Amino acid sequence: MLRDHKIPVTIITGFLGSGKTTLLNRILKDKRNRHAAVIINEFGETSIDGQLVMTTQEEIVEINNGCICCNVRGDLIRILKNLISKVYQENSPLNRIIIETTGLANPAPVIQTFLMDEVMSNWFEIDAVCTVVDSKHLPIYLDRQEEALEQIAFADLIILNKIDLITPEEKEALLNRIKQMNVTAEIMSARNSNVPLTKVMGVKSFNLDQKLKLRPNLLTTHHHHHTDRIQSFVLESDTPLILERVNKWFSYLVQIKGETLYRYKGILNIQDVDHRVVFQGVHMLFASNYDKPWRKNEKRKSELVFIGNNLDREELEKGFNYCMGDNAFTLELRA
Repeated sequence: MLRDHKIPVTIITGFLGSGKTTLLNRILKDKRNRHAAVIINEFGETSIDGQLVMTTQEEIVEINNGCICCNVRGDLIRILKNLISKVYQENSPLNRIIIETTGLANPAPVIQTFLMDEVMSNWFEIDAVCTVVDSKHLPIYLDRQEEALEQIAFADLIILNKIDLITPEEKEALLNRIKQMNVTAEIMSARNSNVPLTKVMGVKSFNLDQKLKLRPNLLTTHHHHHTDRIQSFVLESDTPLILERVNKWFSYLVQIKGETLYRYKGILNIQDVDHRVVFQGVHMLFASNYDKPWRKNEKRKSELVFIGNNLDREELEKGFNYCMGDNAFTLELRA
């Protein structure tokens, strides 16, 4: 049975020592976040303050001895289903799920958990993916740790934490590098993970209609970090897209390019369709739906964002043009 109101999920990620738990502590102290369930994933002992756990009314569940994106992912689903059972059987209030991943987690499988599993997608919706980064050490992590790259690529909000430990010049260089990897995320500077919680909770930034911020020329202004394996860029056009060709193109992307596409999302202007079509994908998982009708005086256009590993922009542009009627691009789908 479909639910009219889904429970929002906030995913807090970031590399080791970035300040995730500090942010979580701030969230738990805020009375507006009562009746939230908190899931903390750590390899060893949890780092949340014991006194804070005693004084909060929120339910806190720990997943230890493994990474939430791989060998203990089944534990995450089990815990979430137990929380649902409490809502049913005990009429327990549950207004939000907050997940703090281990610093070595790839966010993609966690996101996919809420999109792929029928029960999870029926009960929950992702509110935002918030990535906390250590400004001082992030450049090192980006060169050595694939997880740090992926955490930035999937983020809706990036908190540039420990900003007091770097110079203005270092900050500018770091911002330029991050923006090349994720063109749509909002970036906030902070000390001790101190940011307005209204930027973290209840923002629905994972919703494409409310959070898609396109800056097409951003990536062309910085060329000095081509060694980064993750790129991000935008395609847009006023020409209506042909639905049949869009379906073929996205089938091609999912089958052939899915492994290299960390995240792709956008709003489509489909020929002879009066509603906007929104889509989002994570690797080989893709979903789309009809959104609100185009307003009478609204400019209809398609806007697509791609974030991935060693993406071929020219090939993606050819596929996009194919959807507008260009026959120069052929799609070879697997049987």
